[in-house]
Amino acid sequence: MVAVMIDLIDQTIQIIKMIKYLLAIGFIFTSSLSFSQDDIAKSIWISSPVKIDGNAQEWILPLRYYDPGTKLFFAFANDDKNLYLCFQTPDEMNEMKIMHAGMKVTLSTKGKHKASVNFPLVQKTESVPPENENTGQQSFDRKNRRNSFLIKNTMMEVKGFATRSGMIPINDSSGINASINWDEANKFTYEIAIPFKELFGNDYNAADISKDISLDIDINAVTKQNYPNFGMEENGRRGRGGRNGGGDGMNHERNENGEEGNSQQTMENRMAMLMKSKLRQKFILAQNSNNK
Repeated sequence: MVAVMIDLIDQTIQIIKMIKYLLAIGFIFTSSLSFSQDDIAKSIWISSPVKIDGNAQEWILPLRYYDPGTKLFFAFANDDKNLYLCFQTPDEMNEMKIMHAGMKVTLSTKGKHKASVNFPLVQKTESVPPENENTGQQSFDRKNRRNSFLIKNTMMEVKGFATRSGMIPINDSSGINASINWDEANKFTYEIAIPFKELFGNDYNAADISKDISLDIDINAVTKQNYPNFGMEENGRRGRGGRNGGGDGMNHERNENGEEGNSQQTMENRMAMLMKSKLRQKFILAQNSNNK
């Protein structure tokens, strides 16, 4: 009887925590929307084109802006011909969400131009064995997983550009380029380059590039179709704490890094993976100071 009561109490606590988490997510989402409507971000002027290779060394770090709803740091840059976007996330589960469920980047100006880059595309893969808990093997598995992602994801879907629509290479001759990669510290970086002539058309003028531009980000929710292994990694990893194995009285699981975390954090991470994330931010292009 005592064991049953303890289980009921645990379940009630978990439900309360889940409700609190959902309320917090709703507040963050509402706050990010109101922020984006009232504040206009600024691009920075650069004199040399950014190499789109998933390496953020050409950017000022940390990236200037952060959105808690999508867990993305982001920044804008431009020269006289191209717009550049950079995104980073410090959260590995968010990184996995982007890799498996896909991400869409949309740029629009009032009533005239709207174009989107869908990359990476939604993954439809077969289930693979979960990562080995051995630290060395886990690092090897992670590296293989990322290399496999880079090999398979060489195409993106674009819409609304002047000369491109549909499936094109991520290193397209039009100048619409995208790249995802990881640095030596395993930081996830996503870069995009878009020529003004593709975004605004060949006949664009100073008035076009002086208008506010709206950035919309959509990160899809994880499903069994795009992430078959989701929810399976923790099998056999419980029992290091709590009633199952002594210790500090808390249930522990290993996260994507192989580190232990309590069940509340694990639940919050999984809830975030199962929800679509959205960001809207207005910004303006930078002007060359030498032309002023």
